[in-house]
Amino acid sequence: MQLSNEEEDYNLSLSKFESMLKTNKVLFFDSEEFEEIILHYLDMGKAALAKKALKLALEQHPKSTGLKLVQVEMLVYDDKLELAEKLLNELYAIEPTNEEIYIQKANICSKRDQHEKAVELLKTALKYTDDYADVYNLIGMEYLFMDNLEKAKENFIKCLEEDLEDQSALYNVVYCFEFLDQNQEAIAYLNKYIDKNPYSEIAWHQLG
Repeated sequence: MQLSNEEEDYNLSLSKFESMLKTNKVLFFDSEEFEEIILHYLDMGKAALAKKALKLALEQHPKSTGLKLVQVEMLVYDDKLELAEKLLNELYAIEPTNEEIYIQKANICSKRDQHEKAVELLKTALKYTDDYADVYNLIGMEYLFMDNLEKAKENFIKCLEEDLEDQSALYNVVYCFEFLDQNQEAIAYLNKYIDKNPYSEIAWHQLG
């Protein structure tokens, strides 16, 4: 399998970072490299390594909004919601049009079971984002938490209009149709979806 240039750079950053940890030599990374390294460790569930990388990152790039947003994500992950909120308010004062700020604020509201408020914040994020699919997906999830399956379904469908390949949104759409007893509508939707994405195994399986 051919690795893209981005993936190769990313693997290089990771191995460079890990050799730095072994040798205790401090090497320089740009802030985007650090963001990718930290999020990689978070995705792998290696929180201690993510924290170590974040500490080094903020020493090298104390003014980076991107890194501070990663810091917020980690604070939320650790349930330190007040601290996360304080940092978000500081970032909001500097960059009020950064969609990630609204997404993280919504994340905090969601953790506090304030799902209506989370939806409002995510709708604001829609004004500033380039990644509509992701935000529609998050709105769909908030409506699921509120047991509003009709609204959840609408947003998962919007997510799939933006990104046909979003598998979790496809599962969630089908779940909503089933829960609402809308079998005919589900079949019609899946047929339309398969017209656009004929190789989707999940869609064929659900249709069956």
